[in-house]
Amino acid sequence: MKLAKNLQVVLLLCAGSALYAQSSAKSSQARMCPTADLAAIKQQWSEWTAAYASHNLAKTMEIFDPEVIFSFQGSPDQNFADLERGYKDEFTKPDNKLEWVPQFEEFECSGDLGFVRSTWVLRQTDASGKVTELEKNRGVDLFRRQHRGGKWKIFRSLNYPFQPPKKD
Repeated sequence: MKLAKNLQVVLLLCAGSALYAQSSAKSSQARMCPTADLAAIKQQWSEWTAAYASHNLAKTMEIFDPEVIFSFQGSPDQNFADLERGYKDEFTKPDNKLEWVPQFEEFECSGDLGFVRSTWVLRQTDASGKVTELEKNRGVDLFRRQHRGGKWKIFRSLNYPFQPPKKD
């Protein structure tokens, strides 16, 4: 099982490296996502953050490909059903005022594949309005343009804490 996970990560990194190498061979202007693709991917993220904040499960899940594999350091990989179950559990807590705030660092795409490198901060607002930072994670999300409808969806996601977890 561990070997299979490691192989998935290696293959994912190779695919990302190949995509980057392919785009690096061109001029820096050509490496950038076409304006329409960049706007579409950014729109997907904007819709996701709004859906998450409003606890809209169906809209939260729209960004994910049905074959998504979501990896977070130290946790088992999650598929679409696992992610949906996790969000559903989170959204059932009525006083759970959580918000993910992204900082996007890089967008690249070529053809029907793209990736986004980012940092995400999870903030909680209490009843008095005080905001607390709960988590800060780094992520690389690989997108694939869907053949039906042309929407960009995350099919692989690699995430890890900004600061390594403290050992007991």
